[in-house]
Amino acid sequence: MSQTLSVVARTEQCLANITQYDPQVNAFITVMEEGALAGAGQADAGVERGDPCGLLHGLPISVKDCIDVAEVRCTNGTRFFEKYVPVEDALVVQRLRRAGAIIVGKTNLHEFAYGSTTQNPHYGPTRNPWDLQRIPSGSSGGAAVSVALEMCAGAVASDTGGSIRTPAAVNGVSGLRPTVGAIPMSGSMTQLCPAIDTVGPIASTVEIIARMFTVMAGYDDRDPTSVAHVWDEFLQRLDDGIEGVRIGLPKNYFFEDLAPGIGEAVRASAEKLAAAGAVLVDLELAGAEVTLKEIMPMVWADCYEFHQERVEQQPEMFGEDVLGRILLGRDVSGRDYAAALRCRERWSRVVQRALREVDVILTPTTPLPAPLIPDSRDMLSTTHQLTRFTYPLSWAGLPGLSVPCGFTADGLPIGMLLNGACWEEGILLRLGSAFQRDTNWHLRRPPMLHG
Repeated sequence: MSQTLSVVARTEQCLANITQYDPQVNAFITVMEEGALAGAGQADAGVERGDPCGLLHGLPISVKDCIDVAEVRCTNGTRFFEKYVPVEDALVVQRLRRAGAIIVGKTNLHEFAYGSTTQNPHYGPTRNPWDLQRIPSGSSGGAAVSVALEMCAGAVASDTGGSIRTPAAVNGVSGLRPTVGAIPMSGSMTQLCPAIDTVGPIASTVEIIARMFTVMAGYDDRDPTSVAHVWDEFLQRLDDGIEGVRIGLPKNYFFEDLAPGIGEAVRASAEKLAAAGAVLVDLELAGAEVTLKEIMPMVWADCYEFHQERVEQQPEMFGEDVLGRILLGRDVSGRDYAAALRCRERWSRVVQRALREVDVILTPTTPLPAPLIPDSRDMLSTTHQLTRFTYPLSWAGLPGLSVPCGFTADGLPIGMLLNGACWEEGILLRLGSAFQRDTNWHLRRPPMLHG
């Protein structure tokens, strides 16, 4: 997407891509054409007047349809909220607008953000632009597809167990799950597991991710999970180099049972970072193999508690797959929940010890590329497969940056996941930026853009 175009021209370009490609991929629930063009016109007029430009001046951005945009319906991907129209922007949307972003629309998602396929029975399935017979992962499938097909330059999404990172990986774009509490959740209906729910950016490049994160992050007293924190000047340090950064590669679990080509691409990318000055270190992360199974009852229980009244009174309004997953939490006992909490604490200590030996833990984002739609009908199994690496790292509280790092023999994108200590988004962004300076995986676009 050209950076020399006027804001109106860039916005028109994105809207034209939506018109051309969205009938095939169904990335959007609502397109905000009139408001986007009006905002773009105001931005260009401001430049002519000599007004100062914000950090995101003229950047077309989509917003996942579980995050409020004023006077635009916010469905959360469900029939329960099909008529809900918020009266004000979520705080993150307010911050984006103040920085000059242009909101182009609301993107499709898995119902209630509770699944990794984005095969939504109420608003239609979203397709993967690299192969329309494949899923885009989820729950932020529409957000990632909107970026991959240049319908916008960046997207606001949410992530509990992988909903930013896995769609970014299988659609060939970049995505950041921040530290919990870094970006306000107020105005977001994402309610899966409050201990690990987050909002974060997806974009075509790490540089745009860094700018979006700079704008979105910051304390909000209305959000009980928000934490007051001051980051270093990471945006100014993106080009500082990565000499001496210690990168840990787990010897167990995270490089096991991978689809062909995944491990090779990720390890080659680690060597690329080493050639730029990073130091590779082998790690053992004890207990990784059982973490997902043992801690998931927390998610099930939290999600059932949030939806209990809806489940009991109007179960027929849910999609079948989401209802089935919500019901997993109905019989989780207090003892089960306590056991999950203890497992989470043990696992967190394992990861914290590892992060005293290294600065970053590097893994594949997903163990396989985007699955075919017919192979994804069992949503629970597909979600478990796609989030096998991201969920355990969510439980450890780590921020994670997924960046494109290669393609399978079938031409499907592969993602590399960089995971850092809490509040160390800066080092992840610096590593991602260095990688993208030396590679062109992030510049490749789905064939349908060139067809």
